[in-house]
Amino acid sequence: MIWAALLALLVLSLVAAYIPMGRMTTASGIIIATAKSALVVLLFMGLASAKPLIRIAAISGLVFLIAMFALTFADVLARS
Repeated sequence: MIWAALLALLVLSLVAAYIPMGRMTTASGIIIATAKSALVVLLFMGLASAKPLIRIAAISGLVFLIAMFALTFADVLARS
């Protein structure tokens, strides 16, 4: 079931890449990628049924990644 959902999202992202929607193409790609990564993390990696300490470790990694992207984005905006 999950594998079929991932394949459907793959086809959806492929179709969305070839439809000229302007800036919405990038936004739809990010939304589809988020849905695919959520399926993989929660179900294939077993985070949905993991112990609380493992969930905290995964969330802290996500927070660190967001902070690194935010700092990179701030640097790019400061140089423009």
